Amino acid sequence: MGCLLFLFYQDLRYRAVYWLIFPVLLALLVGVTLGESLGREILISSSLNLAFLMLQLMLLTIYFSMKNKKWVNITKDYLGWGDILFLLTVAFFLSPMNYLFFYIGSLSLVLLFTLATIGNNNKHRIPLAGLQSLLFAALLLIDWNLSSLNLQSDEWLLKQFGL
Repeated sequence: MGCLLFLFYQDLRYRAVYWLIFPVLLALLVGVTLGESLGREILISSSLNLAFLMLQLMLLTIYFSMKNKKWVNITKDYLGWGDILFLLTVAFFLSPMNYLFFYIGSLSLVLLFTLATIGNNNKHRIPLAGLQSLLFAALLLIDWNLSSLNLQSDEWLLKQFGL
């Protein structure tokens, strides 16, 4: 929790995040995951999550490259390394469906928050990793206090959808 809140503070205050927080957060999340799941399950979930994230980053690169009519490095002007490292880190904790829901839900909430607070002014840098870390911290608190929710398994989501 401390790492997530520190990440939130840093990104909100400085619009940058100290990179060493990500290996620490990754080690903590993997440690929790190993205590609750089998290594094979973690490997499969993480691989699916990472493949999804890589596909998203590749599609973003292609989109902005086509839009600008030249090859674009999305980490230069569009997406910070802290944002990517955060998404990589949580990919090792969440099950595939939970990761997909977190990814889409957090991006949607950050977009709404950004539009409500700074509007569509292109000169502002959005603290994506910081806001996502705050949302992830809230999600972890809910997970720890609600027995019907398990962020490391898709079973609760499948039950919600009647599958």
